[in-house]
Amino acid sequence: MQYILITILVAFFNAGCAMRSTQKIDQTAALNMGLVEHDLVYRTVGNKKLRLNIYLPDKYIGEPPWWTNDGKGKKPTLLYIHGGGWVAGSKDERCLNILPYVYRDWVVISINYRLAKDAKAPAAVDDCLVALEWIYAHADKYDIDTDRIVVSGGSAGGHLSLLTGMVREGDQLCEGKLTVGDTKKVAAIVNWYGVTDFLINPHPLEWFGKDIDLEEYVQSLSPINYVREGSPPVLTIHGSDDSAVPVQQAVNMHNKLREVGIQENVEIVLKGNIDKCYRIGTRHQT
Repeated sequence: MQYILITILVAFFNAGCAMRSTQKIDQTAALNMGLVEHDLVYRTVGNKKLRLNIYLPDKYIGEPPWWTNDGKGKKPTLLYIHGGGWVAGSKDERCLNILPYVYRDWVVISINYRLAKDAKAPAAVDDCLVALEWIYAHADKYDIDTDRIVVSGGSAGGHLSLLTGMVREGDQLCEGKLTVGDTKKVAAIVNWYGVTDFLINPHPLEWFGKDIDLEEYVQSLSPINYVREGSPPVLTIHGSDDSAVPVQQAVNMHNKLREVGIQENVEIVLKGNIDKCYRIGTRHQT
């Protein structure tokens, strides 16, 4: 498990270097070279089709170091959940940030989920859980090692990643609007400056909706309340100057993880805000 977390950190550090590479690799180039299976439907809710992209490591792109090995064997897999305040964003964002995983022989799956304009909380959580089930169901087709699935995202995606990896069967969210079924396990969670506790963060009322029991929503949608024995390891990257999600969110979360004996690590980007977190420079480890 420690190896997985180290690999994750190295891959995202390399992502920052990749952004400055002389090779201009973008989403279109990746598609043209067959690296991505694009816009696969993983769920249909009413008339809305929810789609995902799969970045496959058994293809190559560009010149070294942008190539992978021969693609043999089961692969560790990253489920990537985009951010956007639960109201915006797309699975096609940050393509270059996740390509270093492909280079390191990972499968990467980036998903769309229902935003607030389409459905209020906890619909997005439910969609992420269904996406994880889809990955398990298609593990043989894509050579996915289900013992090495990591879920990650930034901001709202970080929050959803934590919930996806930590809720368990029988948990109820949002006044019983979602009762968690048979959940699939993940090997680790990588949280990029996501909300962990709505008690100490402004409430996203556009996502929560109207005429709700606000206290119950705050409790049931705060990942810190799902920390317990058996929770997966968590790596958090957070900027010390983040004005949207205070860094204390990360500190409190990891203190609680530590209390129950869960492997955890916090990387705090000093003087960092949201934009700077993807370039891990000076770091302080708590």
